[in-house]
Amino acid sequence: MSHLSTSGPSRIIFERLWDYFHLEDLASGFPLLFQLCYHIAQDHIPCQITHVLGTTYLLAMTKPLGGVRPITMGETLYQLTSRILHLQFHNVFITHFSPHQFKVITKCGREAIIHSIKCTLNLHPNWVVFQLNITNAFNLMSRGVLRVLL
Repeated sequence: MSHLSTSGPSRIIFERLWDYFHLEDLASGFPLLFQLCYHIAQDHIPCQITHVLGTTYLLAMTKPLGGVRPITMGETLYQLTSRILHLQFHNVFITHFSPHQFKVITKCGREAIIHSIKCTLNLHPNWVVFQLNITNAFNLMSRGVLRVLL
């Protein structure tokens, strides 16, 4: 788990969970935490709780050379559940997603994409790369307008 991690809206941090739910001491409540993560993964929790757990903080961080970078801090229990699923289904993700995606389970995925693009452009010198970065983190653009543009 991340050291000195940030918290989501509940203010729960990984270190606090680690303090209260020791893996070595099953009487500490760890099975209850595991059950909670299981129910989150199975979507067996009330809608009101799902809404709360799905809430994130969105911060606008200033970049050193100007501009703004949106940073989100999701709910720790969702992050923990996601990590558990990631570990549990690691081989399934590799089997079903490779080699067509470059995020889940893929080390150095961004570098692989960059090198693939460079090799393709070397093979096809008349081709061009068009990068489109559409973000709506701060609701600056209507999604309807984006649909028309695309």
